[in-house]
Formats: sequence, structure tokens, C-alpha cells
Amino acid sequence: MTAWTNAPAEPAQKADGEPRPPAPRRPVASVRGFLNNKWVLRGGAAVFVLAVWQYFLSEGRVDPTFAAPPTKVIASIPEVVTSELYLGALFSTLKLFFVGYAIAAVLGIVIGLLVARVKVLDLALTPYINGLYAAPLPALVPIITAILGYFLAAKLLIVVLLGIFPILINAHQGAKDADRTLLEVARSFKASELRTWGDVIIPGALPYLLVGLRLGAARALIGTVVAELYTSPEGLGYLILRYGSSFNMDAMLVVVLTLTTMGLLLSGGILLLDRRFAKWKVAD
Repeated sequence: MTAWTNAPAEPAQKADGEPRPPAPRRPVASVRGFLNNKWVLRGGAAVFVLAVWQYFLSEGRVDPTFAAPPTKVIASIPEVVTSELYLGALFSTLKLFFVGYAIAAVLGIVIGLLVARVKVLDLALTPYINGLYAAPLPALVPIITAILGYFLAAKLLIVVLLGIFPILINAHQGAKDADRTLLEVARSFKASELRTWGDVIIPGALPYLLVGLRLGAARALIGTVVAELYTSPEGLGYLILRYGSSFNMDAMLVVVLTLTTMGLLLSGGILLLDRRFAKWKVAD
């Protein structure tokens, strides 16, 4: 029978007592770690898109009347963002968005939790809620403006309609998925409905609520732009229409970049809340 022996371990010190220098890092492992860095990957993707965009515009493959290269867009940022027209439009958009989104968040959470807890409401309303969520709601804008006119109420309704359904559906699902064991314990100790909501249902639904708020923020921002495009000569949505109709494409893309940045900041802020309050997550 062949005897298997382990190779002797390499001593941590040299024969003369001096510590052995650490083994050099492998280049392959360093490159792999670099490529696995999410910021490197995201930055690389952005650079690639900008490079392709610049190439097609600079080579004349795309009519510059309908687009602007990244270098021209970046160069026009200071002029656009410091103009009174832009600043007034930005303030108008932020005001409309935050008011509409706040209404959508409150109504979506309250209605979603109530529908989940009241069986009659759940059976009666859930199919219609899912149907409205899948419906092309921007197509209702002409009907809304025909009924409410081109006033604040119409704009708020458009923002609320687009933002409420992700919040409502996630709140509903979070309440439906509440821990049955904890609900039985609360019922066994004759906890009041209010105490059950505060100690079991809402904490259990919190991860769903944060996901719904993040998705609802993106849709409410889209609703804000749609409302401004169709209902009033103000806001960043109107600026897109104005700059686009005059073929001022670099300024128009600065406005689009502003809206994109707003969406990223909103999503990132809600993700920070998720990490701050999501105590249910188990460390790997």
C-alpha cells in the first residue's frame, strides 16, 4: 500500500531567525478583485456608453440636429443650470413631485394595508388594483385634463396615479405575508388590533414598503414630467419640450440628465433608509 505523507510546511522564519517576507500577491487575483469592484464596473459602463455616443456623433453617423455629443452637453451644463429659466423650472418640478409623491405614499400605504387586513376589501378591490397598475396610465392624461383642466389638481392627480400603485401593491403584499406565528401569538395574548399593527404587521411589511416607495418614486417622477409636458408651460418637462422644439439638443439633454440624477438620488436615498431600518436582514 502506498503511504501518503504531507509535504512539510514552510517555516514562518528563516533559519537565522529573521521573519520570512510575505508572499507576493498574485497579479491575476489583483485584476480579478479590481474587475469585481462595482464602482469600477459602473464607471466603465458609463465611459463605454459615452465613448460610443461621442463616436457616432463626431463621425457624422447621426444628424447633429437631433442629438448632441457628450462633450457639447457637458460644456453647456454651467450655462443651462445657472439660468433663471432652468432654476424656476427645477423648483416647480421639485414642488410638484414631492407633493404628489407624498400623497401617493400616504394613500398607497394606508389603502394597501387596509385591503390586506379586511377580507371584503381584498376580495373586491385586488383585481382592479392589479389591472390599473398594468394599465397605460399616461394615456388617461387627455381625459384628466378634459375633466380638471390645466390646473394643479390635474397635475397632482397624474403624479399620484403613476406613483401610488407600486406602493399600494407592495404594502398589500407585505401585510399579507405577515408572520403567521407572531399573529397567532398576538391573538393568544388578546392584543388589540392597533397593537397587532404596530408590533407585527407594519414591522413585517417594512421591507415591502421600502421597495414600493423606491419604485413609486421613479414612477412619480415620470408622472411629474408627463404632467408638465401636457398640462402647463413650466417645470423641467416643459423645458424638454421647449428646447427640443427649438433643436437646442445640448440644453435639452442637460435637463434629461438632471431628471436622471434626481431619480438616482431618490433611489439611493431610499436604499440608505433600507439599510438603516431593515433589521430583518441577516448578515451573511
